[in-house]
Amino acid sequence: MDDPAGAPDPRSPRERYLATWRAHAERLDQKAREHPLRYLFLEVTRRCNLACAYCGSSCTGDGPRQELDAGEWVAVVDQVAQDFDPRTVMVAVTGGEPLLKPDILRVFEALRDRGFAYGMVTNGLLLDAAWARALVRVGMGSVSVSLDGPPEVNDAQRGPGAFEKASRAIRLLQEAGFQGKLEALSTLTRPAIPHLDRMRGLLAGMRVPLWRVAPVMPIGRARERPDLVPGPAEVRALLEWVLRARQDPRLPVPEHSEEGFLGWRFEGRVRPYLAQCRAGVEVAGVMADGRIGACPELPPAFHQGDIRRERLRDVWEQRFQVFRDRSWTRKGPCATCDHWAWCRGGALHLYPAPGGDFARCLYLQAKEAETLPPDPHPKSA
Repeated sequence: MDDPAGAPDPRSPRERYLATWRAHAERLDQKAREHPLRYLFLEVTRRCNLACAYCGSSCTGDGPRQELDAGEWVAVVDQVAQDFDPRTVMVAVTGGEPLLKPDILRVFEALRDRGFAYGMVTNGLLLDAAWARALVRVGMGSVSVSLDGPPEVNDAQRGPGAFEKASRAIRLLQEAGFQGKLEALSTLTRPAIPHLDRMRGLLAGMRVPLWRVAPVMPIGRARERPDLVPGPAEVRALLEWVLRARQDPRLPVPEHSEEGFLGWRFEGRVRPYLAQCRAGVEVAGVMADGRIGACPELPPAFHQGDIRRERLRDVWEQRFQVFRDRSWTRKGPCATCDHWAWCRGGALHLYPAPGGDFARCLYLQAKEAETLPPDPHPKSA
């Protein structure tokens, strides 16, 4: 990049690109040292009114017997507001299905009253007109609605009628005057990949401006469903599609998830940031039963404390070293990878425990796809 005075940068494009990545690695180091809490998950319940075939959390209709009740969650909100600046922490309320939690509006109201920006991830099945009005009334700033493909693809894995009910939830929010961030969240199975253009058209018809996409991870129930987990060819096809789709002005503009380093062709182009996993560095989470961790998809081996007995602030400051020093990930394919300095072992939810084996590397899968023979029977988008 030329400087403001107009002097040309003498470095080659590759030298400039590598300088960008060196600066990125330095920022990762600085964040690990300073670890400012910027994002907090509240997994208010593990109960869900769906049982998706690929659910990474393996949620069902039953939750742990020792789930925090609404009053305890309000106390958690109060504690975090006392120990951190609510103006600098985004709170994501998740589950399970958050709207199944009794008295969940008390938690939403507490987040609003303490000054947190906050949002919710929902499957939309319970989000009727009354709920839509209530969410507007309590000042919810963002709603992410799960839609994982066109109706027949979505409902085959999520349950009959799930697409229609999620679409209705989006419409009811709009009719209620919701002014916050409204996005579709798509966890893409192998059968969904060929239908990305069609899915984009459906979301455009719903006037959804934002769309976050991620290939199903081989964790939770998806470990037992390899037929649903995208392989190298599907991963490459998804990345190439997002790359193309982000180059035209139509809404929604898809954005790929945070998962890991993606390679030179895709980094900085399929999402508006470079490779990162912020778990435990800028992101914390309180699980439904009170355990303190980073994000809800991380397995129990990563949990660091219990909110019923400890303050999140103390656990955050004293026990999150496993997230901030990731040298333990330098094994297997990562041991000799030239990109480890800016990837740091990829997304931590793909490890069964600290020191465990990495379940998937999207960069290696996309690279492997370069050498695969062409599909003799390509599916139309």
